[in-house]
Amino acid sequence: GSKPWTEWPRDVALREEVAMAEVMSAFATEIEEAKALQYLFHRQWTRIRLRAKELGIVLIGDIPIFAAHDSADVWANRDLFHLDKNGNPTVVAGVPPDYFSATGQRWGNPLYDWEKHAQTGFAWWKLRLRQTLSMVDLVRIDHFRGFAAYWEIPAGEETAVEGRWVEAPGDALFEALKAGFGANLPIIAEDLGIITPDVVALRDKHGLPGMKVMQFA
Repeated sequence: GSKPWTEWPRDVALREEVAMAEVMSAFATEIEEAKALQYLFHRQWTRIRLRAKELGIVLIGDIPIFAAHDSADVWANRDLFHLDKNGNPTVVAGVPPDYFSATGQRWGNPLYDWEKHAQTGFAWWKLRLRQTLSMVDLVRIDHFRGFAAYWEIPAGEETAVEGRWVEAPGDALFEALKAGFGANLPIIAEDLGIITPDVVALRDKHGLPGMKVMQFA
């Protein structure tokens, strides 16, 4: 069965050069199979997308704000997340207690080391958006409020009660994305829930449409 990457042999979990070369060689067949499946899916999806375009249909995709800990994204970019020397999160994502939940929500995703992202000119985010936009026309980004400030929970906590709000460099991020993708970003901000003025200001400054759910009106 597949284990999370933190439980793999340490040299592979930490992507040490020799170990990675050995693994790439040992699993060459499986890796090629995965690539072939991705290629076939991509080819079929491109056909669907072209047909949708002919019919005047716009495809909306989705980007979760955070990445799963047990993902290639985190494994391959450990320095972009708050992880300890073994690759486990030191702090995790969630939302504080509200009228939906007395203990809040502890999602458990590792949190971004935003300073590192800023140092790279938000290169990982640009790649993430470019990849998604190669498959869809518009992208809804989940939990938009997390780009203004996010709820940081120590990894050892069982619930989301003990956490703190930490400011995020959303303004700098969206400026960097505009530089890469043009002033009119093809992004929809998922701004549902308890939204504070800083979130509205961030959304409006960058001209992003928000969301309304009719049942909540």
